[in-house]
Amino acid sequence: MVPTHGDGWECITRRVARRAGAPRTLQQRVLAAAFDVGPSAYVSHWSAAALWGIPNVGAEPTDLIVVRQGSQTPPSLARIHRPRHLPDPFGASLDGIPVVRPALVLLQLAAQVTPARLARLLDQFWTRHLVSGPSVRRELSPLMHRGRAGTLNLRNLLDSLPLDYVPPASGLEGRFAAILERADVPAMRRQVDLGDEGAWSGRVDFVDRHVPLVIEVDSERYHTALTDEAADRVRQDSLERAGFVVRRFDETDIWRRPEWTASEVKQERAKLLRQRRRAA
Repeated sequence: MVPTHGDGWECITRRVARRAGAPRTLQQRVLAAAFDVGPSAYVSHWSAAALWGIPNVGAEPTDLIVVRQGSQTPPSLARIHRPRHLPDPFGASLDGIPVVRPALVLLQLAAQVTPARLARLLDQFWTRHLVSGPSVRRELSPLMHRGRAGTLNLRNLLDSLPLDYVPPASGLEGRFAAILERADVPAMRRQVDLGDEGAWSGRVDFVDRHVPLVIEVDSERYHTALTDEAADRVRQDSLERAGFVVRRFDETDIWRRPEWTASEVKQERAKLLRQRRRAA
């Protein structure tokens, strides 16, 4: 019997109640939806992405996969999915909530988003150390050959990644990478340690794959203090002594002047390519 208000509880559904006065959170709501269905329900799709910390996604109504027969009463709090095939393992417990693992979330969403959005989702999971390209392949290998919706999209994305691919460490870096892509500038390596056996010059945001061009994207948060500026100058001097050309772009350049930013990068690359051809 579900406790009533007089017992200090509030009924959510006929099968689930909450403590009166407890904070109303997303975690509480999705857990209630899972409990309403039964022990074979796992939070999935966009709802799972929100639980794993992916920002700006619609978590409700709650999506659930049901792996065994649950309650016969139609749930009032969730959308139910009944997958025919699942990897092993497919689920996890996150703060006590049964939830689909991040790799499977990507596969579930691959059928619902554009390739560009899917790439951003992979980067967001990756930068949170929840997946990597190799780990997604490994976890989903039993499903990746199937002709299910989304499988081809995810496989094409993984196949397009360079072996040394590193996702952007910030939204600013992601924005800069998108600017290059739209301008047909070849993708650069991200978050690369530069130097030689004698000295480490530092980790740079972007480095060109074909010419000695380093790009640094400077956020106001991390590059405006005097100590930050001094450290940047020391690192830039070291990189220039090592033969690199260093170009810096700030938040205003990247967010408000994307065409100018792309043009500057193209001109610098073209100059360095001409120099390389003359030297050859």
